[in-house]
Amino acid sequence: MAKPPNLLMVQNTQLADGLTCMEVFTDQGVIVCIRHGLDDGERHAALCVPGALGGLSGPGRGIFHDICQQLGGVRIHYRKPNDSTHCVFDVLLVHHLLAERGVEKVVLIGHSFGGAIAIAAGVHLGAATAGVVTLATQAPGAEGIAELAGTPVLFVHGDSDDILNHHCSEYIYAQACDPKELVIVPGEGHMFTGVSDALSARVVDFARNAFG
Repeated sequence: MAKPPNLLMVQNTQLADGLTCMEVFTDQGVIVCIRHGLDDGERHAALCVPGALGGLSGPGRGIFHDICQQLGGVRIHYRKPNDSTHCVFDVLLVHHLLAERGVEKVVLIGHSFGGAIAIAAGVHLGAATAGVVTLATQAPGAEGIAELAGTPVLFVHGDSDDILNHHCSEYIYAQACDPKELVIVPGEGHMFTGVSDALSARVVDFARNAFG
């Protein structure tokens, strides 16, 4: 059985004003993150988690960057991409570090494989989860969705996705409790390349409403 990693140290390297590379060293590898802001005692943050290959960009043209830039947040690259248990551990550890900075509530945003990770991590975080957004999510790993009852969840999927059919999001949506919303985007594939700006704006609005 996989064990949670033990935190060894965190190294922060400023890339630009308000933009920091945050390397989280553990006894089981390094979580590489890009942190947007969160240096001034902010109480809310976005946590963006990628697909099975990891990475920091997310879908579309910089959707994760745009979301975190507007909300304040962290883009996470997993220690062990495509390993669901370890990826959830990574999100929980990053959240722990943000909580030490004063962050009280997070909205988790996951793409593809990361949609299931966002759901599972949101369940584990309980009251700290203000909301969850899945973008073209897979269904495996999202079995706990009903445990987010009372937490707003937004599902977004393109109807031309040839990697994960939009029925994946429809299936999980049917299992979810209110408040929930499902958006099927006409003509869009797995990466939402044609609606990057509109999708970023939609997620930011959702998160701000969830934070209250």
